[in-house]
Amino acid sequence: MPTERLINGLKYTVLVLLMTSAETTGCEHAVVLENVTFTYEGSNSPAIHDINLRVKYGEIVAVMGKTGAGKSTLIYTIGGIIPKYIRGRLTGTIIVDGLDTREHELYELALHVGVIMDDPEVHITSFTVEEDVALGPCNLGLPREEIYKRVEFALEATRLSKLRTRNPYNLSGGEKQSLAIAGVLSMRPKILALDEPTSMLDPLGRARVYSVLKDLNKRYGLTIIFSCHDMENIIGLVDRIVIMDRGSIALDGPPGYVLQRVDILEECGVRIPEVTKLALFLKKDGLWRTELPISTEDAYYIVQEIISSRGFSREYKKSLKGHTRKQTPVIKVRRLTHMYPNGVIALRGIDLDIYQGEYVALIGQNGSGKTTLARCIAGLLRPSSKEAEILVAGVNITKAKRTDIVKRIGYVFQIPEHQIFHSTVREELEFGPRNLNLPQEEVKERVDRVLKTLELEKYQDEWPLSLDRGKRFRVALGSVLTIDPEIIIVDEPTTGQDWNESLYICNLLKKLNEKGRTIMIITHEMDLVARFASRVVVMYKGSIILDGPPKYVFSRPEILKKTWVKPPEIIRLIRRIEEEIGISMDITTVEDLYKYIAGVRSWSS
Repeated sequence: MPTERLINGLKYTVLVLLMTSAETTGCEHAVVLENVTFTYEGSNSPAIHDINLRVKYGEIVAVMGKTGAGKSTLIYTIGGIIPKYIRGRLTGTIIVDGLDTREHELYELALHVGVIMDDPEVHITSFTVEEDVALGPCNLGLPREEIYKRVEFALEATRLSKLRTRNPYNLSGGEKQSLAIAGVLSMRPKILALDEPTSMLDPLGRARVYSVLKDLNKRYGLTIIFSCHDMENIIGLVDRIVIMDRGSIALDGPPGYVLQRVDILEECGVRIPEVTKLALFLKKDGLWRTELPISTEDAYYIVQEIISSRGFSREYKKSLKGHTRKQTPVIKVRRLTHMYPNGVIALRGIDLDIYQGEYVALIGQNGSGKTTLARCIAGLLRPSSKEAEILVAGVNITKAKRTDIVKRIGYVFQIPEHQIFHSTVREELEFGPRNLNLPQEEVKERVDRVLKTLELEKYQDEWPLSLDRGKRFRVALGSVLTIDPEIIIVDEPTTGQDWNESLYICNLLKKLNEKGRTIMIITHEMDLVARFASRVVVMYKGSIILDGPPKYVFSRPEILKKTWVKPPEIIRLIRRIEEEIGISMDITTVEDLYKYIAGVRSWSS
């Protein structure tokens, strides 16, 4: 067994002797931050300043805010990563489980607080999933039986049991994120500090992780602090929500209290749940007179009462705008199979047609084959069978030169750092058109236009990797846009980004789509799928199992469930209204539902 080899290869350590407990400290707070300010090395502005925060033992706290608000910095400060690993100027007091983080080394702090960084690859150290999860417990010097027990628990909790012998570097982004969580869970620290622990996971995968965290909190009393953008799905999990804005705490309290402060949430760039937004729209019209809801259940009965009291139409259809399908697909895939060198079959005979001007969302659970399919279409991976056929804008991708492919189809990676390698933003954007041997004047014109479109002009002379994640993603997207392909594939455009940044990217892609570009996005954000996509392709174990408009796909939850995809909350509310009141509504967004409810009397006449 890989775990046994690892155990035999590691000596027991005396670290376990350093462990302390909450009972010995006599303090009710697991985390205490007093007047904490931190400025990164080389920066003149503090990332967080004057932070005062106390978290009780056993609390679950979510830290939210727009990209760059200071969430990650706060998490890393609590975990001791700052200033032990990430250098800078730190002032104030940080006490974690009774320990001053500046007076103890990281290996000591690891026994008290488990930290997960937003890039899961930094956690990978071993050659199999099982060994990676076992490393921490082995270093704690635990008995063999306890190590096996913890490894099995962590693998099962994160849905990695069937991948235990896989090389971690061959996992999908979401699977790597699950592995990082498993490695920390196996350590069983009393405090978990997690930076965006579910940003790469599918919707039900997120729910599973949240369920695991809640179970760990309930069974073992773990204190959990994590950053996220996922307000809608954490309501039943957390005790408190801390809202950050420009390095400071703007709001702190229970979910019910925080969600009533919509003005502050919107000012801080925090997305509110769709049902809360619906109630807010209706409240402005005088139709909603109670507290704003935080769940579908809270919203349904009041929405039902409003519709019933005002009269309703049996059928409502919004006007759908889009490009008419051409007879010949712009992307044609036939008999596509792909097997990785380790024997994993990622695609099983895919047949797919995509037409010019479509905005296609490719969804499915982690490891379902979405990214493999997209990379095959973009020519980044080759089919495993000679019978496979991939035509893009009339070009045979399996035989074409790379320069011929990139003119027609551009691919933006999930992790932008994987395609950024120049010293400045401008150089990065110039690389593509220069390699196409375009005239210097045209290269400059294209780059200037894209810099303006992506609002990157003031960053054009900066090192791309020094920018925040949202702007790094814009740079990666910009490097594709300067080539000006007619088809654009974007892998997870919203990973680790706040709602406003996610909307910005998807709206930009929508504008390109309206100009005739064919767009394909791979995403786990079902609200964005409902809002932007004209077509949804659902994958499961290397095959396509659903294909159609968002309303059609989301109306089949029994099929979606096995793919670990969950329809958006507003779609679930719409479906419940349709089923229980008898209304047929061809709508998928909160804005359209509001228009229906607000105008229901006039439509019923």
